[in-house]
Amino acid sequence: MIVVAKRINIRPTSSVYGTYKRLSYQPWTAIAEFVDNSTQSFYDHKDELMSLKYAKGLHIEIDYINDDINGDRIEIYDDAYGMEWNDFQRAVVLDRPPKNTNGRNEFGMGLKTAACWFGSIWSIESTSLNSKNKYYTEINIDELGKYKTEEIDVKEEVVSPKKHYTKIVIRRLNKRINGSRTVAKVKELLSSIYREDIRSGLVEIYYNGVMLQFKEAPIFVEQINDKEQAWKKDIEFSVRHEGQDLKVSGFIAIRIPGSVKDAGFTLLRRGRVIVGGSEKNYRPTELFGDANSYAWQRLFGELHMDNWPVTQAKDNFDWHNSGLEEAFINELCIYTQDYRRKAESIRVREKINTNDLVKNAVSGLSDAGIVEDAVVEIVERPKIDIDETNVEKNDSENGDSEKIIEPEVVVNQNDDGVIIEGGDQVNYTFKYKNNSYLFHILFEMNDPTMDWLIVESNGVSEYTLSINMRHSFFKPLIEKKEFLPIMTRMCIALVLAEIEAMLISPDGKIEASAIRLKMNEILENVRKGI
Repeated sequence: MIVVAKRINIRPTSSVYGTYKRLSYQPWTAIAEFVDNSTQSFYDHKDELMSLKYAKGLHIEIDYINDDINGDRIEIYDDAYGMEWNDFQRAVVLDRPPKNTNGRNEFGMGLKTAACWFGSIWSIESTSLNSKNKYYTEINIDELGKYKTEEIDVKEEVVSPKKHYTKIVIRRLNKRINGSRTVAKVKELLSSIYREDIRSGLVEIYYNGVMLQFKEAPIFVEQINDKEQAWKKDIEFSVRHEGQDLKVSGFIAIRIPGSVKDAGFTLLRRGRVIVGGSEKNYRPTELFGDANSYAWQRLFGELHMDNWPVTQAKDNFDWHNSGLEEAFINELCIYTQDYRRKAESIRVREKINTNDLVKNAVSGLSDAGIVEDAVVEIVERPKIDIDETNVEKNDSENGDSEKIIEPEVVVNQNDDGVIIEGGDQVNYTFKYKNNSYLFHILFEMNDPTMDWLIVESNGVSEYTLSINMRHSFFKPLIEKKEFLPIMTRMCIALVLAEIEAMLISPDGKIEASAIRLKMNEILENVRKGI
């Protein structure tokens, strides 16, 4: 029941509200202004709120409601401490910073600017814990500008002192959040911005009923002398600027697997992200190198910069015109050099199962009708121990002598190329143009300098194909598991082209173009059949 009506004087700046729709917000940074207010209200009164019966923490709901009849609207609700009269006025009137300017809502402008950016009509409803008063007001930006309104009406209602919440509704939207990609991006970036709150377990943020979660990056763990070393370290330093020590603390780390989208440094202030998030992390070239470097994909970290200056929108640090960013980068270089070198030196090899490799390689030949009745058998060749030597003993009149025969195995320690698991030999039987064949396909992984393809005839219709899966000519393709079936298929096609060219050549003489033409024919049939 409404018992009293109040008024808030907003003179002389009523027309200014309309200018905020031109601010350079993004949907997630505008929503973050409301979440900043909610979380700061919770932290300012955390002890009191958490002492309540059944208290679980802070609950925030962000809902974008599609309404074809009345128009889309945005609703933001929280059960933080809520607002009493003085705080309620401050939330509406311009240039009224909060008492605590060391929190997330230090400028006292975020709610107003973000609401005006999103829509032309917005309302606030709030009541604080232990208060019997609930307040409600609605701001119509178009009418404020048209009628030069100096006061707005506030409805006051008596409620239970146990209630505590704030609800904001924005209508007649200037900016909409539609499309699955946009919605996914908003949710992903909000999860990133409030990662610290989400990690604490005390704050739950919901977007259209789905609780936001932050996915942690996998940290590279290396085996060194039978011990595990996680490549993550804490750092702390300060930058002297205009008579003030600006402090930095946090961690840097290496992630495996790398990620072009998610690597880089996240810069936080007062527990929330200022710079960072998916595809938005801080990656100056002085620290990360070019975009195709391993450091660009693997180096990451979180740096807390609580007393550094920020822009009013809190979407960047205010450091571009004073040399402050350069000083920050120079100092950070000292702490990241060893990690950048390590990130560049790590070689992570992809893996492929032999069954998947062969299935992908030969399926195209069968699907295209080039070969028939194909049967594949995968076997593991016996490994040669490089420490063993063959000893041949010869008797002579001078006594026994030993001849050491070195094993013909080339061992290469370079850890490049894809790892093939599940057998390195394939026995491939099939029919090609009514003739039966058996191909023994050997996947060679030891020596990049070995010939790419060696073919040995074991009889009329039996051949051994030794394929060098690490031949340096095919770098960097050999680093990708998707390439190995393609190369295997090409080798099979090449050998078939050679066989057919020999069969149709007069007097065993093969025309220079015969193999190429047959190869083209086979590949074209594969292309049409896949």
